[in-house]
Amino acid sequence: MQRQCLYLGLMSLCLLTGNRLAPASTADTGTALVANAAAPAATVSSTTSTPPASISDPKAVSSTPAVVPESSESRKFYTISVALRETYDNNIFTAQTGRVASFETSISPSILFDFPKENSDFSARETFTGTYYSNRPGDVMDYTNEVVMQFQHSISDRFSFSVAEQFRYYTEPSLFENVGTLYYSGAYIANTFNGSFNAQWTPLVSTVLTYSNTYVDYMAAPTAIGNNSLENTASGTLGFAILPKITLTFGGIVDDITYSQIDRGYTSLTGDVGANWQALPSLSLNVALGASSTTTDLNTSTATPYAALSMNWQLGARSVWSFNYSHEVVPTDVVQSMGQVADRIGTIFTYTITPDLTAHLEGTFTHGVYTSSFISPNTISGFSENDFAIDAGLTYHINNHFDVNIGNIYSGVSSGLSFRDYNRDQVYLGVRGTY
Repeated sequence: MQRQCLYLGLMSLCLLTGNRLAPASTADTGTALVANAAAPAATVSSTTSTPPASISDPKAVSSTPAVVPESSESRKFYTISVALRETYDNNIFTAQTGRVASFETSISPSILFDFPKENSDFSARETFTGTYYSNRPGDVMDYTNEVVMQFQHSISDRFSFSVAEQFRYYTEPSLFENVGTLYYSGAYIANTFNGSFNAQWTPLVSTVLTYSNTYVDYMAAPTAIGNNSLENTASGTLGFAILPKITLTFGGIVDDITYSQIDRGYTSLTGDVGANWQALPSLSLNVALGASSTTTDLNTSTATPYAALSMNWQLGARSVWSFNYSHEVVPTDVVQSMGQVADRIGTIFTYTITPDLTAHLEGTFTHGVYTSSFISPNTISGFSENDFAIDAGLTYHINNHFDVNIGNIYSGVSSGLSFRDYNRDQVYLGVRGTY
């Protein structure tokens, strides 16, 4: 544990091992895991990495940071990294009143394997994190673990598929999650399996099929009763190219979530029509509009609009901007409600100031609306809630093996259920070594 003089003089050095694996698209290769081992972490949780958006998840509002893979003299099938991170957290329990502040020292060893072949790629990563709290009542240590595996294969020039598995053991909530719900504080297991199949049937006609399964299991009984869940999501999209750079899309999504110890959840059916536009070689836009019919475990049924928008833009040689928005029905950790109708925004901007210095700004915002159609009778009244997180920081690339980073994460919740309100400020400084 670092001493107080180290806090005051240097705020110590913190660990950012590729803790944060960027969301992958169906077109990504397994080498995305390698690329993101060098990414600056942007997590609300100071003791855990943030799970990535599910690969091919049709409901994910992902904010994918632009990451440039590290150069190396020769390609290795493994990458080992160790990161040390020091954080000052002014609200370690995400409490509204009686806040507890603490310095946190984290160390995260990580190993990544990558086996690319001519038509396929398999990659896997194991990341373990230990965090010491200088001022936390009770247990002063937290331990978390994440295992990610991904396999992608091109059957031919026209057909490809990918499967991915992510197992993680975490202890803190994170607003950078792309799951639509706030994870409670406390230890939990979350396991996600994803699969996708892409087909280009003719030069004009294409299809994309995806499936995602997410299982969440909390260790503490009070939280487990209301939030242990299983979610299955499947989608299909038919694309028809009408112009060289514009493709019309027709899609459908089936999303079902059930809770193992309480009668709540929903099944949502969505249909949409949209377009994909490669406006410039450096600018792509995707938009979809439609409607959803949701049947809850209360046997209520409601119709809601559906919308999704994403943009990726390479602004010149030094900067990249991605933006995502969705309006849809998503899960919630409010145990009195079956779900919520949410507007979600995710964005990230990176700018290469010099070849060795990079700045990043990431933000996420969710506006959730809870109506009587989703709320259990005789419990609570309808309300709305805003959740947000902003991460701004700098990464200095010393050489091919070492990076230093510094940043600030500000997050919070403003809810119609006032006991859920909180804000949290985290300042971090870290160093990461990679071999």
